[in-house]
Amino acid sequence: MNKPEMRACLESIKPYVPGKPVEEVERELGLKNVIKLASNENPLGPSPAAVEAMQKMLSKMHIYPDGNCFYLREALAEKIAVRPEQLIFGNGSDEILSFLTMAYLNPGDEAVMVDPSFSEYDFAVRIMGGIPKRVNLEGADFSYNVDRILETVNDKTKLVFICSPNNPTGSVIKSAELERLIRSLPEKVMVVLDQAYFEYVDDPEHPAGLNYITEGLPVVALRTFSKIYGLAGLRIGYGVAPVQIVSDLNRVREPFNVSAIAQAAAHAALKDDQHIERSREMVFSARRQLAEGLAQIGLKPVPDQANFCFVDIGIDSKQAFSALMQKGVIVRTGDIFGFPTYIRVTYSTPEENKRFITALGEVLHELR
Repeated sequence: MNKPEMRACLESIKPYVPGKPVEEVERELGLKNVIKLASNENPLGPSPAAVEAMQKMLSKMHIYPDGNCFYLREALAEKIAVRPEQLIFGNGSDEILSFLTMAYLNPGDEAVMVDPSFSEYDFAVRIMGGIPKRVNLEGADFSYNVDRILETVNDKTKLVFICSPNNPTGSVIKSAELERLIRSLPEKVMVVLDQAYFEYVDDPEHPAGLNYITEGLPVVALRTFSKIYGLAGLRIGYGVAPVQIVSDLNRVREPFNVSAIAQAAAHAALKDDQHIERSREMVFSARRQLAEGLAQIGLKPVPDQANFCFVDIGIDSKQAFSALMQKGVIVRTGDIFGFPTYIRVTYSTPEENKRFITALGEVLHELR
């Protein structure tokens, strides 16, 4: 087949592999009541207020959405105490990662990120011809080493990605360490603080990070409606940044990039504090339940501040994945993160958590 030559920088990119859908597993294996604990979704679903807002919007689908997300922008700015012009919305916060690399990376520029972490940082950097530079998280708790991060920064560095809580480990950077990192970086190096799981944190030493933005420092905080708000299927996230950075990002943003339904649902979800609190309390309870249940089968998860845990099961995670799937439980294998004996498990309802622990205990007994 004759075609244009693919850009050389794309040769090093591996396509993203999503978690296995419930419907596919049920169809392939002839199972019913499969539970998915692989994609860090909210098992409580969206707020009833968000569902109502979506239903009301259906009759208006012939009209383009508000390209500026005006009503959502105003409501969110008030809720998190920033200026409306400091907000940018995306088709998931992933899209804002692409905005950042499109706006600031030239071929050969470098971006620093920890390892293991969210694969989309690597993707967004490579697709622009940039060079990812990785710094390993350290120890059994996968902690950040700010000194190592600073040592990796050089005159080619444009971006530093910090995911806290980190995906897949659930570990966090402490306020004092983030402060030291931001204050020690050279001028014109931007910190991208990915806080997709921010609402699940109960560690008082974890930074909110927005103070650096109001101070005017080159920091971008990314958050999402996919996790605690239960709107993953709508793909809507947002970034908080100094006004000049938001202006830069809007230069590469496609018009109408956030659907009208997503805007309406997110706007309604913001107001449902009860749903957010229920979702948070469910995760806090599940965190305790899984820690206790895993301990009973001889396992200890990495201490986390997210809605999932990362745990070394001592056997090939792909084998465990297949065996668990036969029992109707879907998890995320650790090999994709470079940790082949780990699995990542989303916290869920008490019943689904119990079912997972029972199934994993059986799988370990069968495969060890």
